[in-house]
Amino acid sequence: GEMSYFLRAFQKLTIKKPHTWALIVGYGQLFKEIEFEMLSLALGSRVLMVGAVSSARLLELICLADVLVNLSSRTTEFETTLLEAMAQKKIIIASELNPLATIVDDGRDGFLVRPADIQALSSLLIEIFAGQVSVVEIGEQALRKVVNLFDINKMVNETIRAYYQILKTTPHFKGG
Repeated sequence: GEMSYFLRAFQKLTIKKPHTWALIVGYGQLFKEIEFEMLSLALGSRVLMVGAVSSARLLELICLADVLVNLSSRTTEFETTLLEAMAQKKIIIASELNPLATIVDDGRDGFLVRPADIQALSSLLIEIFAGQVSVVEIGEQALRKVVNLFDINKMVNETIRAYYQILKTTPHFKGG
């Protein structure tokens, strides 16, 4: 479903911005159905379906991208790809139901949409590619967010604090 919504939104973008193209990464049970829909929407020259790729290749593809879209609401390893895109100052568009939605400030360091809202997604894509969205500012905010969230010292201190809180609740803890 999410890929169908994306393809329909992307079709609207290609009408306004005919030189845009999309890259679909991954190979799942519905690969052939997605390919059929992509061709049915006359997007064959605008969409490249690369299938499954290695982690290293995926990082290369993120570097090439202007926008990374993940409309899935299910927890997948793809959230790390969204975070990697944010760290590379890329625009991300994610489902508001995605677990990553808890850290993305919509419109500030990324965008959150309802996957089935094709009109909202296509409008957002058109705004981004028409230059109506401050891509540089959002990219900088995204990088700051990732650096702040995954600061090594902060993560170590939070882990130690969590263990200390657990220890305090045990009957044999002597303080300290």
